[in-house]
Amino acid sequence: MTGATSGLGLQVALRLARQGGHQLVLPVRNASRGAALVQALHATDTVRVSTPIIDLSSLRSVAAFLNTFNADTETKLDGLLLNAGVQSSGQLGFTQDGIESSFAVNHLASFFLAQGLLEHLKPGAFVGWTSSGTHDPNETAARMGGFRGARYSSATQLALGECEHGTSAAQACKDAYATSKLCNIVCARAFAERYPGKAQFFSFDPGLMPGTGLSREHGAAAQWVWRNVLPRLAPLLPGTSTPAKSSAILVQLLTGQLRASYNGAYFRHTGAQEEPAAPATEAWVAQDLITTSHALVAPFLAAAQETA
Repeated sequence: MTGATSGLGLQVALRLARQGGHQLVLPVRNASRGAALVQALHATDTVRVSTPIIDLSSLRSVAAFLNTFNADTETKLDGLLLNAGVQSSGQLGFTQDGIESSFAVNHLASFFLAQGLLEHLKPGAFVGWTSSGTHDPNETAARMGGFRGARYSSATQLALGECEHGTSAAQACKDAYATSKLCNIVCARAFAERYPGKAQFFSFDPGLMPGTGLSREHGAAAQWVWRNVLPRLAPLLPGTSTPAKSSAILVQLLTGQLRASYNGAYFRHTGAQEEPAAPATEAWVAQDLITTSHALVAPFLAAAQETA
């Protein structure tokens, strides 16, 4: 599971640790955060956990992780949760690979991991993407936060950070985040269609969760409101949840206690299965996204294999 050091991911890891019987592989960006995560999990229960280093903003780092992991042919996965996410503030950011950061981290790194770990999945495994209701232009909570839904044009344009003419820098950041979360939904559906016998794929909207680390790229004032004011107002706001509540549903999905009516389904933070907003269900979007994503990650995978 990615994104396990804080927020929703940490709560999922803690729940899995309390269940017992799981061996957790939780990639982290740096060793100190990994050590803190292991300490938190061991305080809850005796659990086998590893925290390999991975930088999701670097496709070279993702490729190196996959190369190392794939060398261990004994490892088989019961579940895979692609949970890590970032949101730019003020202006779009770009990774060292020259890719817009929301698209790179929220979608492309997760796509790369899902594709690269397919052969390690046990029969009947569960693979999930943490998505967001911000992809839906009619989502009330998202609209209150300034989101206007996903703005999918092409995966190439998303990777380049291109946006509609006249879009402000702040709105472009929100659009990029919402669209990257649409990509998560599209991936779950596309993988279910392409690899139906490999696993049960799903995407999950955890709801608006004030207090989590998603605001880390925002200014000090916005972060203070996010962490101190909005959590108190959350019960009064539509579409909101908490990491504790949403993690309970997510663990049910990961362990097969909550089942979808079809492979590739989308779930809300309440546990309800719903149809996502367009264009998540449109075939041309899936074709464009998967084809372009393959092309973007291919050089990095090839380079890692050559240096192995």
